[in-house]
Amino acid sequence: MANILEQVGMGESVLTGKKAWTYAEEILLQVSRTFALNINVLKGKLHKSILLAYLFLRIADTVEDDPVMDADEKEHLLSLFADIFRTADLAEEAVEAFENALPDEWRRSEHPYMNLCLHTHVVVPLLKELPEVYASPVRDVTIEMCGGMAQFAKRQEEALSQGWFTLETVADLDEYCYYVAGIVGRLLSHLFAADTCFIGNARKAEMQKLDVSFGLALQVANIVKDCREDAERRVCFIPEEICRKHGFKHSYEMFEDVANVEDRADFDRRRSAVMAELVQKTWKHLDDAIAYTKLIPNIKMRTRLFCLWPLFMAAENMKIIGDGSPIFANDKKMKITRDTVKRIVKSTSLHFYSDNWIDKAYKAVKGK
Repeated sequence: MANILEQVGMGESVLTGKKAWTYAEEILLQVSRTFALNINVLKGKLHKSILLAYLFLRIADTVEDDPVMDADEKEHLLSLFADIFRTADLAEEAVEAFENALPDEWRRSEHPYMNLCLHTHVVVPLLKELPEVYASPVRDVTIEMCGGMAQFAKRQEEALSQGWFTLETVADLDEYCYYVAGIVGRLLSHLFAADTCFIGNARKAEMQKLDVSFGLALQVANIVKDCREDAERRVCFIPEEICRKHGFKHSYEMFEDVANVEDRADFDRRRSAVMAELVQKTWKHLDDAIAYTKLIPNIKMRTRLFCLWPLFMAAENMKIIGDGSPIFANDKKMKITRDTVKRIVKSTSLHFYSDNWIDKAYKAVKGK
């Protein structure tokens, strides 16, 4: 089958049924750097619901992350997008209103993110093909994330007008991470329970105590890994209160030109100490996320692998970052190799059913 992305123009209303699902599958590979791998290990209604949830949240994130739009415009677009999901019928008029409000320059772009946004009318109706027990949590999480993103878009615009966007406290970091990732953990608990009778109310309640940490583990790991790239656009998610504890007046001072630093050794020690706190925060969330994964019945191989792959990749990234100092040691971004990814996929595929193996393998990476 020819690539369906090459068959359609931006915003053309030509895809329904199987062709629409094919578009959704192919655009996923274009807009996801990492999650396409574990989303595609799933099958059936669980696969479809998580695929659509990812695409909807990617649309919202594309709006929130646009470097040209002001915060009011982002808030308006995010509100229009959220309006689509306020009723189960996913009104065509609401979809049309959102697409018509998108920036004109997006219609001339070849970027897959914009392509997806302009094909909202293709992917949204697919949710109506799923049972309500799958569709309702997806609608809810999309609405909630749009509200959170609009809030942070305003805060970021105000802060950047003064120079940098920063977060004051660890609580602020947790709030930000909740809206961009933690609520995804909440969504997963609902969808995992919908997908099997082996997750009853009691087990689901146990999972819900840990599910936000599942999302936060992956998000904080990304913040640690991407902090230098974020700094290039004058954004720093490292809480100011942690930085002050280690002698920095502001978090962004860690990314200053080291040529201006009088005591380089002390400077390196202090910023490594800051990053080490975030690394430890990530490990704590990873501990919870591993416990969360073990609550998934071990007969659900694909569901466990969906969780294990990104968690072990995040753990391996934290292992190479260590005390935080390697982040600043060279110009290359710290990240695991393809061989490490292949090893994780292979080993977890062989041992996914064993809680004992998961514990031992995780502790081996963590070094405890």
